[in-house]
Amino acid sequence: MISKKAIAICAIVGVSVSGIVMAAPANAEPVSNSYAIVGSDTLQDVVNAAVNGTTVSGSNVRSLANGTAVGSFDATGGVLIQTKPAGARFGRPNGSGDGVKALSRSLDGAAYTSATPGSPAAIITGQVDIARSSSGPGSSANTNGLLAYVPFGRDALTYAHSGTNTGFDNLDLATLTGIFNCSITAVNGVSVTAVIPQAGSGTRESWLSKLSLTSAYSTANPSCVKVGQEHDTIALADGSPFPDNAITAMSAAQWVAQNTGAGINRIGTATNRVGMLNPAKVGTPIAGTNAVTGAGAAMTPNSAFYSNATWGRDTYLVVEYARIEAGNPKFDATLANLLDPSKASSLTNTGTFASTTGAAKKKFGFLAPSSTTPLRSNLR
Repeated sequence: MISKKAIAICAIVGVSVSGIVMAAPANAEPVSNSYAIVGSDTLQDVVNAAVNGTTVSGSNVRSLANGTAVGSFDATGGVLIQTKPAGARFGRPNGSGDGVKALSRSLDGAAYTSATPGSPAAIITGQVDIARSSSGPGSSANTNGLLAYVPFGRDALTYAHSGTNTGFDNLDLATLTGIFNCSITAVNGVSVTAVIPQAGSGTRESWLSKLSLTSAYSTANPSCVKVGQEHDTIALADGSPFPDNAITAMSAAQWVAQNTGAGINRIGTATNRVGMLNPAKVGTPIAGTNAVTGAGAAMTPNSAFYSNATWGRDTYLVVEYARIEAGNPKFDATLANLLDPSKASSLTNTGTFASTTGAAKKKFGFLAPSSTTPLRSNLR
């Protein structure tokens, strides 16, 4: 096993560690000698595992860039990150939207300011190569756009709650909408608190879209809505404890990964969240169809829930389109291979053999995406 000191030395002197496989989850953030990935919290753990190396599928799996390590940077942590040797230090991109904005500023050279509090404006030209995104391009979609949203895996959007009342387990779309627009303040006679993920989160954007609410709505309802860090039921964004009888958007894939041990566990329990009497639970907005099946290390995605047209969602890795377009003067064969689903160790692979990235991704709760065709988008 490599020590943290050894990893740091490799990052400083540029020594390749491509022949060494590390177990997931791994959180070290070395300066990247190849490509730098930022953005979505939803995809953070699984992408970290793929690029750092994992044996979660029962075989050694690692996604390399022509034999060179790729750098994936967490959505949360220290305020500033440095992604490339001698590159600028800039505010950590937190969430899908923030990650795509960082990629856009890396391409157009305009100043970037992260959504992470305390981040300064910085010029980050050439510092970001890939953005993790739990949502598609939305209103930025453009068939001639400069960005390509390359399908990564199928996730589903559900909710987690800290309520002990079983009435919290099955809440339909109308009820969830009422809770988040503050017209419903109690479930089965128990007061309920709405917790929305932080600004810049793709999960936040997807959740509000499904509930037909605007991204700025929480500012207008401060007494009803609190802001959390996506997929975290231990604490809110300001560090205060996640409330009892609260409901928040939750990636089904993240819930699987946090329960199986593949990802970082941020599930609130009596031992890690002061005052919580029972562990946070996952609910379902579809009557009779749970988001996941099994429990603990045996938990897996429920394909029936993931395939639902309302709650299922594809996730993406976003890059400059020209760099993966064969024949384009900017074409980068190494980057294109890293995102080619036909390659067994590529980030977008959906294979089932233990030695493929696809098998490792399933352990993190991701199934094959509904399409492998990239979507085009304008810069954000």
